Amino acid sequence: MKHQYFMLAIIFVTINIGQLFAQIDNGLPNNGLTHKISESEKLFMNNKGTNMLYTNPPVGPVRNIAEFEPSEAVIIAYKNGFGLPLSLIKDMSNTGKVIIDATSSSQTNALNLLNSNGVNTSNCSFITTAVDSWWTRDYTGWFIADSSYHVAIVDFTYNRPRPNDDAVTTLEANYLGITMYGMDIVHTGGNYMCDGYNGAVSTVLVEEENPSLTTSQIEQKMLDYLGINNYIIRPDAQGEYIEHIDCWAKTLAPDKILVDSVPATDAQYSQYEAAAAYFASTNCAYGYPYKVYRPLISGSSETNAEPYSNSFIFNNKVYVPMGGYSAVHDTAALECYRKAMPGYIVKGYIAFGGASWYGTDALHCRTHEIADREMLYIEHFPLFGLINSPTGYDINAKVVSYADYNIATNYPMVIYKINQGQWDSLTMANISYLNYKATIPTQNAGDTIFYYIKAKDVTGKLAYHALMGQADPYFFIASGTQVETPEIIANSLMSFFTYPNPSKGDFILFVKSNYYGNAAIQIFNITGNLVYNENFGIVNGNSMKKINIENLNQGVYFIEVKTKFDVFKKKLIID
Repeated sequence: MKHQYFMLAIIFVTINIGQLFAQIDNGLPNNGLTHKISESEKLFMNNKGTNMLYTNPPVGPVRNIAEFEPSEAVIIAYKNGFGLPLSLIKDMSNTGKVIIDATSSSQTNALNLLNSNGVNTSNCSFITTAVDSWWTRDYTGWFIADSSYHVAIVDFTYNRPRPNDDAVTTLEANYLGITMYGMDIVHTGGNYMCDGYNGAVSTVLVEEENPSLTTSQIEQKMLDYLGINNYIIRPDAQGEYIEHIDCWAKTLAPDKILVDSVPATDAQYSQYEAAAAYFASTNCAYGYPYKVYRPLISGSSETNAEPYSNSFIFNNKVYVPMGGYSAVHDTAALECYRKAMPGYIVKGYIAFGGASWYGTDALHCRTHEIADREMLYIEHFPLFGLINSPTGYDINAKVVSYADYNIATNYPMVIYKINQGQWDSLTMANISYLNYKATIPTQNAGDTIFYYIKAKDVTGKLAYHALMGQADPYFFIASGTQVETPEIIANSLMSFFTYPNPSKGDFILFVKSNYYGNAAIQIFNITGNLVYNENFGIVNGNSMKKINIENLNQGVYFIEVKTKFDVFKKKLIID
């Protein structure tokens, strides 16, 4: 009798596994799934990766391509409906190609829906496949440039037992005609962001979901398959079950990151502040601390957390999910993005019906960029801070066409201006394979030099570094011994300079020091009252810190930078 019961149990489990993996279409949008793993799926978590193909890593060096780099398409899914507002799909179809995962039997319905809502369907195409859900961010692969500077894709084991979803990356690689590599690690796209400069960030979820691997082993896999040599693993600030980094933070550029801000009364307030403080004191790939941007959300739980960080960057557009809980917060969030990303078109989208946004599931989760296979790539480490060079300022860059096209004549070029003068340009000389150089002439001490790089291949494809070119150039300040130089006290080991000055209360403090240590930054009004006070870690060399005192009235102030050796003071004007 016991044997009969045992056999019945085996049959029951087998039937349920078959039903789960078949993902029988119940007619509901997204198969009725929420971002929370279903109770039935919890029973079969050990069956993750049933459709995964593991491979050896690519021959290095490789480079993980970031979301904010040039993309040729976005991949989304149709499962009895789209998980996105049709107005958003329309806008994306006018920016680039839209590739849709859908079964052959559902594609006519999908096209009819798109056409009736003004989507540019000439820019839409299908990968014919069954999908379990519409979270393409979480289950499709990550793009790399391989050692031959060609685009390839890296797959991983999706952290859900959804075999149809897990199989999409292979189909995607075949559709695009690119090489796919399979990495034996459990992960999810919503918990991963890279900077395009061999750095990436995830929450501790990656450690929790790979208990058989040490942190060092995880880091080694990320290095081998993606070229990531600086893998930042952080505690989850939100404190919700999903633990995805895109629920509370977003990389906007190699040197910029957005970290949500919650009210001081929120239970997770200290975790959000610790996350922001960490990035504000951690050097980005360019050698200075991240510029951190802080949109305010109503709270940290998924039911009242506006999902501003869960946005999608598609070439020169930023699509931001709006919470709809607070018009003031929504407006401020869009302004935060515009301030952080000059030159981009920033637009917000309210969700509807089955495509509702949550603090743990929004627009970013349901989209995934496809890197431009014909990208014209510029690698450059910008100059910054105070620079003293009597022979000029060398601008070095690597420029390569991933489609193997030649670089156009008279390109790449450095475009620069001094202070608020006119833009000028210099053609960069090819100094070795793929490497170029130009030298901006030396300038007077105290001058601010703005610049960016522009490249062009023989097909006419353009690229810029910084990505928005003239709208968001790099800048540094000439140093020297003339009277315009930042104040340097005799025999001192430190100097500082603020830019711009006058300002609206939002400026950057540059510190040049010959020692490591801590400095106290204090700002006083004209009557001597302290209005700003913060400690700041300085390095041996150039340090910089973004300061915002826009809440203060217009007028004259004095800023002091105080170390254990010296006290420096300057006039500060807010207009």
